[in-house]
Amino acid sequence: MSYADAQYQEAYEPQGQNNSMTIDEMRILHRTALAEAESKRTELRLVLASRYRELVGSSDEVISMKERAEELNALVIALPELVERVVQSADASDARGSTEKLTPHISPKGEGKDEKESSLVAVRSELSRLPREIHRCLDDKNVHGAAAALISLFEVISSRSKSYPLANLLSGSEQIPDNITNSPLLETQMRMVYLHVQTLPARVEKLARRVLLQSAAKHGGARGTAAALSALDLLDVGRQKNAAPSSGPSQFTSRSTKLIDLYYESKAQLLNKLLNRLTLPTSVSAADATSVANSAEFILSKIVLILQYDVILHPYQIFVQRNFPVTNAHEKDVTEEAKTKNKKIVNDIMSSMPRFDSDLLKSKASRFLAAHLPLIRTKVKSVLMIIAGTTASKLGQIRQSLYDKTDGIECMNALDSSGVCTWDEAVSGMVDIRVVSHGTSFAPAVDSGKLSIGDDQGVAASNGHNGQQLGSSRRFSLWGALFSNTFSSLVHSLLTTSFHSVHARVVSTLRTSLARAPPFEYMLPHEAHRNALRIATDLDASLRKVSDDAHELLVHAEEREESERRLRQSLYVQTCEIMGRLLNELRRMLLVKQKEEDAIKELIVGRLCHLLKFRLASLPNLLDPKSSPAVLAGLGGGKSTGMISLMELSSSFDLADDDDDGLISIEEAMEAMESAFSGTHFQGAEMVRDTLLLSTTQSAAGDAANGVTNRTNGSFVPNKQSSAPQNVTLSELALLSAKGLRHDASGPQSALGTVQSSLDEIVTRCFKVWAQAALSPPLKSFRTKLRETIEVSSTVSDFEWRRMNGLIDKDDDDLLKEIHDPTTFNDGLTQRQKIVVGHLSPHFLSYLLAVATVLNRSICPADSLPPIPSLDYARALGICFSEEEETVNMMVTIRGSLLGEAVQSMSRSLKEEICNMHGTADKSEILKQCSPSSLIQLLMDVKFVNRCFFERNRNGFLSTSDFIDDSRGIMAQLSQMLSDSVNTAVEDGLSIDRAISERHSQIFVSCGLFLSSIFGEDDDDKISPLSDSVSNGVKGTPLLLSSSLVTNPLASSRRFTLLPIQAEKSLTELQLRGRYGKKVREEKESNKDVSSGNALGSGFGFLSSMLSTKTR
Repeated sequence: MSYADAQYQEAYEPQGQNNSMTIDEMRILHRTALAEAESKRTELRLVLASRYRELVGSSDEVISMKERAEELNALVIALPELVERVVQSADASDARGSTEKLTPHISPKGEGKDEKESSLVAVRSELSRLPREIHRCLDDKNVHGAAAALISLFEVISSRSKSYPLANLLSGSEQIPDNITNSPLLETQMRMVYLHVQTLPARVEKLARRVLLQSAAKHGGARGTAAALSALDLLDVGRQKNAAPSSGPSQFTSRSTKLIDLYYESKAQLLNKLLNRLTLPTSVSAADATSVANSAEFILSKIVLILQYDVILHPYQIFVQRNFPVTNAHEKDVTEEAKTKNKKIVNDIMSSMPRFDSDLLKSKASRFLAAHLPLIRTKVKSVLMIIAGTTASKLGQIRQSLYDKTDGIECMNALDSSGVCTWDEAVSGMVDIRVVSHGTSFAPAVDSGKLSIGDDQGVAASNGHNGQQLGSSRRFSLWGALFSNTFSSLVHSLLTTSFHSVHARVVSTLRTSLARAPPFEYMLPHEAHRNALRIATDLDASLRKVSDDAHELLVHAEEREESERRLRQSLYVQTCEIMGRLLNELRRMLLVKQKEEDAIKELIVGRLCHLLKFRLASLPNLLDPKSSPAVLAGLGGGKSTGMISLMELSSSFDLADDDDDGLISIEEAMEAMESAFSGTHFQGAEMVRDTLLLSTTQSAAGDAANGVTNRTNGSFVPNKQSSAPQNVTLSELALLSAKGLRHDASGPQSALGTVQSSLDEIVTRCFKVWAQAALSPPLKSFRTKLRETIEVSSTVSDFEWRRMNGLIDKDDDDLLKEIHDPTTFNDGLTQRQKIVVGHLSPHFLSYLLAVATVLNRSICPADSLPPIPSLDYARALGICFSEEEETVNMMVTIRGSLLGEAVQSMSRSLKEEICNMHGTADKSEILKQCSPSSLIQLLMDVKFVNRCFFERNRNGFLSTSDFIDDSRGIMAQLSQMLSDSVNTAVEDGLSIDRAISERHSQIFVSCGLFLSSIFGEDDDDKISPLSDSVSNGVKGTPLLLSSSLVTNPLASSRRFTLLPIQAEKSLTELQLRGRYGKKVREEKESNKDVSSGNALGSGFGFLSSMLSTKTR
C-alpha cells in the first residue's frame, strides 16, 4: 500500500486497530449519527417542498401564457377580416368620389351621406397616423412633437365623442355637434387608440421634466429646453381651463409665470444635486488627492455651465427674444434652406407658448442668482480648502480652469457665437446687479485695493461706501461673483493656517529644546548654537515655502497683477502677525521665574533671536514696504482710508500704560486698539484676539499642566503657578495690527525695522540676565574677599597689613621689635615710612579672569564668524552698519554683555563696601581708618578696573545704557577719593602713580592672553622687563617693586584651532593603502641587506603586513 493510500485510509477510518471505545462513547456516537440523519431528512423535505412550489408557480405562468397566446391568435386571425373591411370602405369611398364627378347633380340627402362617410374616413385616418407620429417623436426624444401630436389626437377624439374626459380636457372642446354620428367601427378604433395613448401624456411630461433637470449646454441646448417647456405648457390641464375668451391677458400672465417658476425650480434642483455631489470627505489622503481634485473640477465646470447657459443665456433667448439656435453650427455655415427650416421649428415651438414679461423674468433670474451664488461660493470654498490641504498646485490648476470657463476669451467667444444674442446682452437683460450683489461680497466696481484679503469688514464697508455707484457701470461676471473673492479669501485662509502651523512648529521645537537642555554649567556652546541655528533655519525655510506655495496659485495671466497684489498684501500682513506673535511668545517665555543661577533659557532664546536677526533672508521680500496695505491701496487707485498711523497707536498705548513700563495687559491692549481704530471699519479688539490666538488659548488654559511644554495651536498656555503675564509691547502691537496700520517705508518704524528693534531688545535682555547668572559665583567670591580686605585694612596697622600681604623681607626678630616699637603704630598718616607697592589684589584679577573663562567656554568658532555676507545684505534686513563699525556677531554680543555685567557689578560692589562700611555713609571716615599701604593697594585695584574697562577696553559693551555711565562715574569718583587719601598719606604721589601704572602693565603682559580676549589687543602694554627695585623714593626712600612670579605664556593668534574636516571613507582608505604600500616597498628594499635572523627587521615586516592587510 502506498503512502497516499495509507493517508486516505487513516483519514477515513476514525478508529484504527489500536483504538477502542467505551459503551458510553458508542451510545453518544449513535445518538449523534441518528440526529444528523434526521436533520438531513428534514433538509431534503424542505428542498423538495420549495422545488414543488416553484414548479406549481411555473405551471400557472405557463397556463397564463397559453391564454394570452390564444387571445393574440384570435386577434391575428380576425385581422385580415378587418383589413378587408377597411379596403372595402376605401374602395367604396373612391367609387362614390368618381360617381360624384360623373353625376354632379345628386340629391342633398345623398350628398350629406357622402360627407359623413368622408369625414369618418378622415377621422379614422388621423386616428391611425397620430399614434405612430407620437411614438416616432418619443423615440427621437422630441417631447414638443409628441405633445403636439397628442393634443391633435385628443382634439380628433373629443370632436367625435364625450366619453373620454382626458381627451376633452386637453383638447379644450366642451361641446360636440348634434349631427355627429359614429359608426361602431369608429367607436371601436377610438376606444382602442385612447386606451393605447392615455398614459402617454404623463410619459411626455416626465420626459420634459427630465430634460429640464439636465444641463442644456450638454443635452439639447436651447431647443431642447424650449421644446420641454412647450410640451409642459401644452399638456397642462390648467391651461385649457383658463382658455376662455373672457380670461384675457391674465390667462397668459398666469401661464408665463408658471412656466418661469417651473423652469427655475428645475434648475435649482439641478444645482442642489451637483452641490451635494460636490461634498468631499473631510480628510483626503495624498494618493486620492488627484482624483478628488479632478472630480471637484468636473462638478464645478458643470455648475458654471448651468449658470451661464441654463440660468442666463437660454432663458433670455427663449422667454425674451423668442428665438434660439436650433443647431450648434455657426450662422455663416448654415444654408438658406436650413435657415428656413430652423425658423419653422422655432415658430412651431414658440407659437404654442405665451408671451413673457421681461421685467418679471429679470427679477426672477436675479433673485435666483442672489439665492444660489452664496451657497455655491460657500460650498466651493469648503471644497477648495480640502483640496488645498493636500495639493496646492492642483488648486492653481483648478483656478486657471475656472477662469477660462467663466471669463476666458474662448468662453466669451462661445457664448457670443449663438447668432441670436451676445453674452453682454443676455446679462443686461437677465441680471439686476443690485439684487444679485445684495448681501454678498460681489462688488466688481469696488477697488479691491481698499479691501484686506479675506476681510469681511472691509468688504462690507466698501459695499456701503459705494452703495450709490451700483449703476450701469458695473458688469456682472461669474468669475467675480463666485471665484475671485473666494480664491482670494481662500489664499488668505490658507496663509493664516500655514503661518499658524509655522508658529506652532517653531514654538514647539524651541520648548522641546529648552526642556531637553542640560543644566547651565554643562551647556556646550556649539550645542546651543546648533539648536538655535536649526530653529532659525527651519523658520526661514518655512516662511519661504509658504510664500512659494502661495505664488503657485497665481496661474492665469489675465488677473496676475490683481492677484499678485492681493497675495503680496496678505503675505505682508500674515508675516507681520506671525513675527509679532513669535516675538510676544519669546519675550513672555523669559518672564517665567526660574532659579537665579540657571539662565539656560536666556542663553538659547538670546542665541535664537540673534540668529533670527540675520538668518531670516525671506523677510525683506515678505515685508516689502511696497506690499503693505496702505501702499497697495494707493497703487490701486484708492486711498488708504480707514488706516491709522503708528503715532495714533502710540498715543492709545501710552494712555493704557499707567505705570510707564512699556507693557500693557491683553485687556488694556484690546481697549487701546478699539480706541485707536475707532472710526474705521476695523475691530481692534477682534484683531488682537485673532492675531494672538486668544480664543484657543483661553479655552485650553484650564487644561495646562506646566509652563514649559503646554501649548495650543502654537500659543503658550502656562499654568497658574509659573505663568508668564499676558501682556504686549508697542512694537508687538504695531506688528499685530499691520492690517490697519501704516508702516514707514524704511527705518525703525517700518515693519522690518520694528522686527529688528524687538529682536535687539530681547537679545540685550537675554544676555544681560545670562551674564548675571554666569558671573554670579565669581561675583559672590569677589564681594566676600573685597569685604574682608576692607575690614582688615581699616582695623590693622600698616606694618601688619604689609606683613600679611608679603610686602616685608626682615627677620622674625626684627619683625617682633618692629611690632613692639610704639613708633611704628598707625597713629597718623603723615609719618614717613618705607612704602612698598605690591601686586594687584588676587580677587580683582581672579574676577576678571573668571569673566574671560566664562567668555571662552560660552563661545564656539561659529560665533566669531561675521553674521552677514555684505553690507547690502544687512541693509536689506533693516540693519544699519557702516564700513567703520564692527560687525556685531555672537562673540561681540556675549563679550559685551559680560563686560557690562562685570563693570556694573564691580563698581556697585566697590561703592557698597567703601561707602557703607560700618553703617556709615561718610567715605572720608572709612578711608582715614585704612593704612597707607592698604590705600595704595585699593587705589591700584580701582585704577586697574577703571583702566581695563574704560581705557584698555577696545571692544566696548553690549549697549551704551545709563548703567555704563553710572559705573564710569562711580569708578572715577572712587579713584579721585583714593588718590586724595594716598596723597595725604605719602608725599610722593607721582611716584606711586607711576609704580601703579607699571604694575598694571606687568599684569597686562603676564595675563594678556586671557585679558585680551575680553578687552582686546593693545601694543602699549608690551614693556621691557622691570628691575626688582626702582629708586623712585618718597623723600629719598626707595620704592620697591616685588618681582613677578608669573611666567609670560606664548601669545596665540587664534582663540580656537582649526578643526579637521572629516574626509570621505573611501578616499581615506585609498590614502592609507598608498601610504602603507609605499612603506612596505621601502622596507623590502632596506631589508635586502639585512639578514633574515634580524628580529627587528622580521618583526617590522610582520607588523607591516598586518597593517597592509587591515587597510585592504
